[in-house]
Amino acid sequence: MFQTPLRALGSLRPNVPPVILAASSVSTVVFTATPFLVTELSEQHGVSTGRVGLISSLQLAGFVLASWGAGRVLRPRRRLMVIAVIIGMIANLVSGFVDFEVLLAVRFVNGIALGAIAWLAWAEVFGDDERIGDIAVIGPIVGTVMSPIVGTFGDRFGPDHLFMALSALHVLPLIFVSSSRLSSPDRVQRTRHRPSRSAVIAMTALGLMTLGGSGVFVFANSIGRGPVGMSAFTVSLLFSVNSIAGIPSSRYRGERTNAALWVACTGISAFLIAVVHHPLAFVAGMALWGFSFWMAVPAAFSVLAANSNYPAERAGDAQAYMALGRVIGPMVGGLLYDVDPWALGLAGSGVIFVSAITLGILGRQRRVTGFAAATP
Repeated sequence: MFQTPLRALGSLRPNVPPVILAASSVSTVVFTATPFLVTELSEQHGVSTGRVGLISSLQLAGFVLASWGAGRVLRPRRRLMVIAVIIGMIANLVSGFVDFEVLLAVRFVNGIALGAIAWLAWAEVFGDDERIGDIAVIGPIVGTVMSPIVGTFGDRFGPDHLFMALSALHVLPLIFVSSSRLSSPDRVQRTRHRPSRSAVIAMTALGLMTLGGSGVFVFANSIGRGPVGMSAFTVSLLFSVNSIAGIPSSRYRGERTNAALWVACTGISAFLIAVVHHPLAFVAGMALWGFSFWMAVPAAFSVLAANSNYPAERAGDAQAYMALGRVIGPMVGGLLYDVDPWALGLAGSGVIFVSAITLGILGRQRRVTGFAAATP
């Protein structure tokens, strides 16, 4: 099963800075750990599983705030990397010793540290499309290897010790920080243009896709161990299957089309995971989701570009819409999970299907408009 990630790892270029590999890996492991923490923290603190999902929303909110805002007020420096790493270490360490209300605030701080680390690391390859493409597969590889380790560790030792392990993991970027320049070219001031109406609709569809998807995925571990009846280790292996399935689609170099189809496949996956409640359906849903998501996002970006007068300006906007969906998703998902996982699955998959239909209409309209424009 692990031959695919190992082959993908071997395809990485040697000129990728070690600090990029370390920082991307740390972020992936921390976010990978979140679904496995939900059930354990619910039992430990005596709060509902749905409410524990707030740790994901707040952590992502901090990540978005730091990764979006840092580039606007700061310049990439090694000293900032050291500060961000230390904040992350402290936040994860403290997370194992506080009550639930304080834990929510601490996870927000941890998200800020992760966002700053990610921004500083990516500044190293800013403007180098080849190196950016080469590290795209790091997330699926790390997720594949670490999912069973994190899941098993958390189930055996509990969330407090898992937080301590995550704290220690933040040392990795610090080890390699001296090998990085951590500098980026001076920003060039450019005139910004308002997005077209169809571009706003396309970006909203992307936000809906991540809203519905994150709402289900954060609780996938709880669903697998609860209504589906799987062991913690089995569910952790299926998270690895999800990551493995995403490797070939994330590395695919050809043109990705049929955005509506691939987004709909993620909706089907959410339905299989959260509504059917059968082991075979859960397995199929996790595998299909891993592959289809990495086909869906680039295809959806193509639809957005085709509906934009200034496509380059919309790339960052689209990421913001998707990030907002990831923040809101676990909040809404938590409320629905407390009602019934079945309700969460219907709502999550339904929102994703709305996204798919919207992208399908936009893609079809653009093709028809382009054909009409080319016809005498």
